[in-house]
Amino acid sequence: MSTKAVIIGSGVGGSACAALLARAGWSVTVLESHPFTGGRCASFDREGFRYDFGVHMFSRGDMGPHGEVNRRIGGGLRWATKDPACRIMGASEFFFPLDIKPLRRLAALAMGLGVKARNIPGAYRLIRSLLRGADGESNDTVCLRDYVSRFTDDEAIHRFITCVSQLYFALSYESASAGEFIYCFSRMFQEASFGYPVGGSASIPGTFLERARGFGCMLLLNTPVLRIVVEGGRARGVETASGHIEADHVISNAGVLRTIELAGSEHFPPGYVSTARSYAYSNSYVTIKYGLARPVIPYPVVFVMPDLPAERVFRYIEERTVPEDPYLFMPVPTHHDPALAPAGKQLVIAGTAAPAGASEELCNAILDRVDEKVRELFPALPDAVLWTVRSTSRETRDLTGHAAGEAIGLAQTPQQVGRLRPACATPVSGLWLVGADAGARGIGTEMASQSALALAETLLETGRRDRVTTCRRCWKEG
Repeated sequence: MSTKAVIIGSGVGGSACAALLARAGWSVTVLESHPFTGGRCASFDREGFRYDFGVHMFSRGDMGPHGEVNRRIGGGLRWATKDPACRIMGASEFFFPLDIKPLRRLAALAMGLGVKARNIPGAYRLIRSLLRGADGESNDTVCLRDYVSRFTDDEAIHRFITCVSQLYFALSYESASAGEFIYCFSRMFQEASFGYPVGGSASIPGTFLERARGFGCMLLLNTPVLRIVVEGGRARGVETASGHIEADHVISNAGVLRTIELAGSEHFPPGYVSTARSYAYSNSYVTIKYGLARPVIPYPVVFVMPDLPAERVFRYIEERTVPEDPYLFMPVPTHHDPALAPAGKQLVIAGTAAPAGASEELCNAILDRVDEKVRELFPALPDAVLWTVRSTSRETRDLTGHAAGEAIGLAQTPQQVGRLRPACATPVSGLWLVGADAGARGIGTEMASQSALALAETLLETGRRDRVTTCRRCWKEG
């Protein structure tokens, strides 16, 4: 008789875990509260365009955990990469290559950023240290700004690192963990596989769910979980509007706080609950999607760094106001997959950080500034616009069920990474967490796939040990 698992949520973590467990012969049911799948990696259709809900590129592409899950389940997920990968604009203007390891490319990076001549040795040592990645874990509890300051006080380097930190973690370098940044930066540029999935970001969870269903997994849409059933200190299943679903294991892709709410805080140690309630969360991201009648932006990705001192770039987040000069991250998905738009047309997504829990009024004021900046950088864009779609903190909140509408989830601060991040195992037997909030390192959805890999290995190994124990008992009794 196969082991039964119920998975709450069809985001990347839930869908990856479903495929990995179903492939191993488990009886898996995925419950999704929305009429569509994918969580933060959902995609939507409009007038022949297919656009992502979020603002996505994937730092490790096929070489990272998404690719690893795909290979293990025999999926058909395909990736597109471009070199140069990105056009830097704003305070600096240059092309950012896919691979920066060669010395000549490091020198070009320093020149492009405008590093002062006297600061080049320190900047070089910093980038080499980040690329090497050897001292990442030992710097988990160090603030990223403090780590950078060990090497250089060059303003261009500090501005660059805080903008990349916001891109990675939805946090400025004043809040982020140096160890987590080292981990992500080293892998991104050592693997040189930064890319975008063919079919849009939804093809990642879509591929995982397709394979899961091929292995017998059941997917139920429009099925919110009302309660996680805990009896005798163990998770026994879930309650939905349609009734009770029994399970040997309940796996939640809903985040640690929501999981506690669903199961009932009385079933957890008070310290676990109080710690969960004390966690800090990432910033929100707000986005504008542009459907264009013709190609306007000639770059696969645009990364705009404001011409401001590093400490002022994201001050508006703390002050909960509109940025002086917005940082922008702008993927152009049709450069990677032209089929995401009708022939001859272009899809552009522009995003920037916003305060978690920001009002709709503030989010739209920030997006007004984003739109103004995009049109300033690309004067031909306004005449080509067919439609625009905005996403704010409210849309993210509605999608994820997280009250603050944060972009990633638990913030990757010095107090919340590595061993200090929640584990996949909870204090309730048979109840597990999966997704970006639990048991992994990395960037956004890549953490979710890494979490699924770790959890699946744990559950399958536990299952193997239990079967061996049962067989030995039967042999002795026989």
